[in-house]
Amino acid sequence: MTLPTAQAGNINFGLSLTDNKIAITNQGNATAFYPAAYRLDANGHWQPLALPNGTSQPAELVPSATLSLTWPDTRPLTSLPPLEALQPVMVRFFDQAGAGFGQISFFHQPLGAEQTLDASYQDGKMTIAPPAGKTDNPDHQIRATWLLWGQEEGIRPLRAPVEPRHVQPDARRIVWRADMPAQRFDLGAGLPVVFLVHETAQGLRLQVVGGGGVQGRQQRAAWLDWWREWERGARWLSAAALALLLWHMAQAWRTRSAT
Repeated sequence: MTLPTAQAGNINFGLSLTDNKIAITNQGNATAFYPAAYRLDANGHWQPLALPNGTSQPAELVPSATLSLTWPDTRPLTSLPPLEALQPVMVRFFDQAGAGFGQISFFHQPLGAEQTLDASYQDGKMTIAPPAGKTDNPDHQIRATWLLWGQEEGIRPLRAPVEPRHVQPDARRIVWRADMPAQRFDLGAGLPVVFLVHETAQGLRLQVVGGGGVQGRQQRAAWLDWWREWERGARWLSAAALALLLWHMAQAWRTRSAT
């Protein structure tokens, strides 16, 4: 089974699942650093996918390279809880600026929601209004909503060295009640894309809310920048050594000329 590509800037991945193996291919034109993948369980926990025995975690996934991981659950889809049966997968990685991203895909993507919620970023918080009364078709009525997102902290952490450690909170489930106020969530300063998976009488339905973040570079990650500092230092030392050599040659020439 192959997923359509999921994108974040100029890094995008193709995912395929065969039995107990999942392959993640970098189909973009930039390197993804410290890639890791997670699957969502029925309780909203993002469970890390393990590497096959005898392999080590790669520091980077260059364009066209593939990361192979183990898919631990081979139960039939019909035996899985509804959310888990969608087989949601998140690929987390750092870009070359050191900013962390999480891309979410579904091997079995739900249908689009007939009824949607008023949801957007307001003052840096994802704000989700409750369902607006009863619908013409009660089967479309939203009873509860799962909130899925890939945590993004934007450019603020780049003002200091970045550690290659992924942080991803659990998915959130909202059970809607009458007269319930709008719900607000802090999903990171990067304001990532949000997936709302609604529980209805007809099953799960999907609503996608666009992100509001602006990418930028303030300081590259330490593990990517050190070599540039070394390169600049090496060039400076080379220039200084050349200047010193020329000075000694000039002094020697003057000494010979004087004699």
